[in-house]
Amino acid sequence: MRPLRDCNRQIKRKDQVKQEGFTLIELLVVIAIIALLAAILIPVLHRARMQGQRVVCAANIRDMGRAIYLYGHDYDGLLPPMNEDRRRQEVGQVEGHYTRWFRSGDGTWWNLGFIWRAGMIRDGEVFYCPSPDVRFKYKDYSEPNFPSSSLREANPGTRVSYMYNPVCVSLNDRHRRFNKLSQLKADKTLLVCDSILDGSVPHMGGWNLMMGDFSIHQIFDLRIVDIVEEHSSGIGKRDYVHFDQVLDLMLTEIQ
Repeated sequence: MRPLRDCNRQIKRKDQVKQEGFTLIELLVVIAIIALLAAILIPVLHRARMQGQRVVCAANIRDMGRAIYLYGHDYDGLLPPMNEDRRRQEVGQVEGHYTRWFRSGDGTWWNLGFIWRAGMIRDGEVFYCPSPDVRFKYKDYSEPNFPSSSLREANPGTRVSYMYNPVCVSLNDRHRRFNKLSQLKADKTLLVCDSILDGSVPHMGGWNLMMGDFSIHQIFDLRIVDIVEEHSSGIGKRDYVHFDQVLDLMLTEIQ
């Protein structure tokens, strides 16, 4: 009798083992649930990551704004100029399209490069938007590789992913409208903003910018996206109309 009982117990144990496994249908249900959760969570996580990058970008612009303010107080109220070559400024350099130049290949300092040279910002990464959609970036932002490095051998020099003081007097007069701290106006001065010059659309179509009162704003305007995408290879020197149109749209969105 005992062997028979032992046999029955073994059969029961085998049945229990079989019952503890997953059936194909159960596995498919679990996979479907995981896929559904992933479909829900991945966009949420992506938006959260994009929001984090926008916050970092705004912090970069805020740091540059503080440095520009300090620079002005150290240099008799003057804002960082377009470049240190006075001859170029006297002949009316096309400043509207050189707003993101930092340092040229011959070592001439430009725009935001002056606050780097003055030692007011020592982290080169501050001058670059963290958005993955911004095309122009460097791998190393530490000295001596930055700002001497260049991504374009044919046109050497350091560029940043922000436009500085981009508003000019008029379409025909490409000198900058604002040259001193005292000229900055909250509703009319666009001091620093995400660049539109390389065809990049940062932050899923939202541009961070700093006004003349050093306040930070973010704008979403599909008209700006359309213009930038139309010039996917970059807004060139002949496209002043579109360049100024984007700047006007940015200012209009703030008012």
